[in-house]
Amino acid sequence: MKTFPTERTSHTQNFPFPSEGEIVYENPPTMIWVPVDGAESYTLTVYDEHKNVLETIETTRNYANPKNPLSPGNYFWTVDTGALRRDFMSFRIAENALLFERPDAEVLFAAYPAERPAYLFSAADIEQLKRERTTELAVLRKNVEIALERPLPAHPVHHKNGDYYAFRYYFANHRTVCDRDLVACALSYALTGDEAAGKKGRELLMEICDWNPIGPCAVDGDYDDETGISNIRCLPPAFDMLYPLLSDRERKYIAATIAVYAQQCENKLRKINYEKNPSHSHAGRVPAYLGGAALVLKGTGAAEEETLIRWLRYALDIYGGIFPYYGGNDGSWAEGTFYAASYTKWYLPFFAAVERFSGKSLFDRPFYHRYTNFLIHFCNKDYEIHPFGDGYWCDSDSPEWPGFFAQNPYTVYADKFGPELAVKRREEAVDQSLYMLHLLDLFLPALPKPARTLAEEPADTAVFPDGGFAAMHTDLQSKDDIAVLIRASRFPHDSHRHADQGSFALFSAGVAMISPSGYYGWGYGTRHHMQWTKSTKAHNALLFNGHDQRIVPLLQSVGKILHMDPEKKRCLLDMSSAYDNISLWQRELILEEGCLIVTDTVEADEPVEVLYPLHTLSEPYEKDGSVFVERKGQKLEIQSGDLELIEITEKPDVDLNEGVPEQDAVTMPPQYHIYYRAEKAGKHTITVRFRICH
Repeated sequence: MKTFPTERTSHTQNFPFPSEGEIVYENPPTMIWVPVDGAESYTLTVYDEHKNVLETIETTRNYANPKNPLSPGNYFWTVDTGALRRDFMSFRIAENALLFERPDAEVLFAAYPAERPAYLFSAADIEQLKRERTTELAVLRKNVEIALERPLPAHPVHHKNGDYYAFRYYFANHRTVCDRDLVACALSYALTGDEAAGKKGRELLMEICDWNPIGPCAVDGDYDDETGISNIRCLPPAFDMLYPLLSDRERKYIAATIAVYAQQCENKLRKINYEKNPSHSHAGRVPAYLGGAALVLKGTGAAEEETLIRWLRYALDIYGGIFPYYGGNDGSWAEGTFYAASYTKWYLPFFAAVERFSGKSLFDRPFYHRYTNFLIHFCNKDYEIHPFGDGYWCDSDSPEWPGFFAQNPYTVYADKFGPELAVKRREEAVDQSLYMLHLLDLFLPALPKPARTLAEEPADTAVFPDGGFAAMHTDLQSKDDIAVLIRASRFPHDSHRHADQGSFALFSAGVAMISPSGYYGWGYGTRHHMQWTKSTKAHNALLFNGHDQRIVPLLQSVGKILHMDPEKKRCLLDMSSAYDNISLWQRELILEEGCLIVTDTVEADEPVEVLYPLHTLSEPYEKDGSVFVERKGQKLEIQSGDLELIEITEKPDVDLNEGVPEQDAVTMPPQYHIYYRAEKAGKHTITVRFRICH
């Protein structure tokens, strides 16, 4: 018998919200349910605690926003399609829930001014920005000096032979040309009147517009979309800032080009049905660029006003509804710190413009308020790596993806929401030798602070159940802090996440003593990346009979944080469903002064051998029954109990350059792999101690 689904049927779908018994901190909330195959419309009904009907909403989408805020207290909700009806689910509006007044597209569009510039900042903001951002302006001048010396970029040609490696070269250069040089020159001209920067910016703007937006530069074409996404991200604000330098004919040409890219953004979102399938990480950036283009193109004649408002409404619907998919209400970002640091910046210019001109803030949602709490634990610039997910080894000076790890991820968030430690870390990260990618949020005018915030003062332990992360520190605010970062998530290992449920990383004074392993290599999708970096064996989790965490069904390859005891600094995880034929795998991590104790409890359907991998960034050595790691003045002793040490090696199972043409081979720092084993048994209890030696 067909029933209304209550759990996701695809990893591309959003999670139902609010789940049974959930405490909700957004008012009125976006209520999301699993799409029903063949359903043409839905009826959402919200009830009070006595199951009296409060509101009924008809919609063709699988989410809806109640029109009016709900008083703090208990409620029920149901959804039906006419043929199928889901059972009652309860939820609670918290006493401190945020009032979220969703911006209106028509009101915002009408309020957006005709002056140039206006999108990032207005002329009236410039003098204050120059007084407050002196350090940023000094770094910006260095960017401009470099941009002035660089020739105009070559047209893309990689599409003519389908060579991925040629695209990788081209795209890395295009990020430098478009996201760095063009934006830096436009900013410098608009803020300081630098004529040389303005001239170079105009040349770059015209050059990029001369490239056919169809083909390898398209957002929604048959080639990689990264070039087009960079173009639609950067062309509108650059056009807005360089506007005085352009002739009427040039303005018409550039605006028309931007309109083509904007229409492609809408096409891309609708093609993948983004509202139903928001896991597409590239498309997650696109609504901000679509909304920004709609504002910047106002008055240019490049698109009908009703089209611009439609684009703007679509962007606001997404940001007032299901977004962010990877960002949880707890402030965590499911794809890890590397992607969080950039993906929470893409939309900042649009959000800021919405707030400045509509008076309503898209930031008034739990994720944005709490995001700094996640950064404090997982994005400490003094940590030499930032697990979990792709790019964990990268920083703003990375030779592989320079600048993608945001040079200051605290920008906007720390000043708007706090807490004090986040503001301190934002200030510490201001001074850079060069800006590599994220320039568009550097000179946004300060946004008003909310009357109250959900951001919390930091503690030595933290749990982020939506993203699936936990952290424990001996002393969070000490340079000598010993920290363990943990992943056990409802998000399986698709996209940029790995098969690493239950994995952890251990730091001493910011030095990674126990680390994930693996690289992209030359880029996403190399054999090393797909067959090693994303595998369970490359992480600090368990393998049973040599098998990684399950691939099919992917939705079951998840973990859960069961409990965190902040007093004892004890975290309990459950990854039982992440493996075939394993009825129980729970991992307990206890952080004591100078020691991490990890105990695994395993029950299997039949006897299994356990492989216990650990990974380090310095070569380990064995002595007196223990394994030691010494790195950057820190020393770790691993006491493995009854486990048998079977190998210490520098070689991963898949070489970094396997399958990569010789001329494209890359060199990355070595990583080391320690393998322990427990013989076959139906039940295992394994305790390993990680002692920091001083």
